[in-house]
Amino acid sequence: MGLFGSKGRNHLKGYKELSKHSEIINLEAKEGMKVYFPTMAPNRTPITYDVKPGDKVLAGQRIGVRTDFYVPIYSSVSGTVLANEKVFSTQLGMPIPHVVVESDGKNELAEPLKTVSLDSSVDEIFDAIKESGICGMGGAGFPTYVKYSGKNNGKIHTLLINGVECEPFLTTDFVKMEKEADKVVKGLELLLKVSGATKAIVCLKVHKEEARDALKAAIGNRQDMVVREVPDQYPMGWEKTLVQEVMKKSYEKLPSEVGVIVNNVQTVICLGDVLLTGHPVTDRLVTVSGNAIKNPTNVNCKIGTLAKELIAAAGGYTEEEISLIPGGPMCTKAVNTDNFPMLLPMGSLTILKFRKVVADACLRCGQCTYNCPAQLQPVELKRAFDSKDVTRMIELDAMSCVECGTCSYICPSHIEVTDYVKKCKALVRLRKK
Repeated sequence: MGLFGSKGRNHLKGYKELSKHSEIINLEAKEGMKVYFPTMAPNRTPITYDVKPGDKVLAGQRIGVRTDFYVPIYSSVSGTVLANEKVFSTQLGMPIPHVVVESDGKNELAEPLKTVSLDSSVDEIFDAIKESGICGMGGAGFPTYVKYSGKNNGKIHTLLINGVECEPFLTTDFVKMEKEADKVVKGLELLLKVSGATKAIVCLKVHKEEARDALKAAIGNRQDMVVREVPDQYPMGWEKTLVQEVMKKSYEKLPSEVGVIVNNVQTVICLGDVLLTGHPVTDRLVTVSGNAIKNPTNVNCKIGTLAKELIAAAGGYTEEEISLIPGGPMCTKAVNTDNFPMLLPMGSLTILKFRKVVADACLRCGQCTYNCPAQLQPVELKRAFDSKDVTRMIELDAMSCVECGTCSYICPSHIEVTDYVKKCKALVRLRKK
């Protein structure tokens, strides 16, 4: 628990205007283009593949499955499987082997999955969600079907749909809500039935009038869905902050403890698409923005497309030295390569002018503690890391950190506090193993 119990909300300059009204660039699966699928999940468990080099595959064909959760992997293009290739994984922070599929440019579709409708049973809808392979598209990548499993039966009264997009630069949620509001409604109809909830609340930040009005028009006079505007504060998109803001409730581990399921708005859109058409997700909208990219915009790409291809589509870098961030600038660290694939949970590439920052000594001002939305004491966690005191890290509840970056952002000494807390979490995981 933090010393002052701050909710840790700050207004950040959003830079959304750079890309939110730009024309979407569509990267088609041309002949010879390659897409990459990792052989390890974000938690380092293996992904097993049903295909081998030389096999012909179709777009939407199942080619593998995770071994921890049941999450099928679908090819995003039609073409030929090539030999595995080692490229960088942003989820694991290192190069790992990837299964490579070379597009034949035809985009031939596999047989669709079993579809469902509002007349389908709860079990049929749940099974379809599980088979869809969709994981949270807000960045976390948690398998969506788990939230709708039987253990929550009778407990859920509200679906909270997260379209807040509180990180600077990101605009894909805004664009999707504005252009595909009807798909939000279609997805929610199915999720309301499978969850047993009686209401869905679609949340977005204030001053997003185009998306708000499109959603309200699509919802119409329905009593089971509503649009809710929330303050332009960071990290409003974090589940605990959003549940507290909208529901006025707090919980220990999961929103289901207070009768709520939280889904990203693009997760809802994609689920509706897959469940109603039977075609697995093969594309992803990605914001490519920042002050070191020529044409900030949103790019629609095939899952597994390398980041460098999206960057080229947006006009390329404008600086010799840049910081390439595979995500938003608050939660994600820069990487030293653009040779990594864009996967389903990855919604942005932020490209900034390189700026060298020299940290000063800690002032013991307490701002990191006061502003921590998880009510932790980041400076004390840094001290525990410096002394390699894992017991102290556990006492300080390091694992409750959501890595939002607020402590680093707010630090007047420019200390990368979040990095130290991440390292604490890694040491705690090792201790628990």
